[in-house]
Amino acid sequence: MTVPGVKDRTPASGARALPSDALVRTLIADELDCIRRALEEMGVQLCADPAVVCSHLIALQRIDELCQRHENLARILRAEDVATEAAGVTLESLRLRLQPALARQACDQNGAATGR
Repeated sequence: MTVPGVKDRTPASGARALPSDALVRTLIADELDCIRRALEEMGVQLCADPAVVCSHLIALQRIDELCQRHENLARILRAEDVATEAAGVTLESLRLRLQPALARQACDQNGAATGR
């Protein structure tokens, strides 16, 4: 599979090339999308039964949150600038989990750039 803008990593020796990081991220994002679609289908089927909705509303909301998390993670993996995309995640619960690590990395990079 050729990904636009991704350099071919086929070694001159003919040895088996490792897939590019962009290709691997795209494949993982595609898998996350498949999982999200399956979860969404389950949620729709479960929501069709009013008794299930009344009995399991919190679980159904959790399924919806998992779908949103998968969607955001897939978008991050497909982004050219993964760190910037991660910082702008729209799902608050995921953004709050990612922010501390992103902030630490930014601090570490700023310290290295200034020689501290």
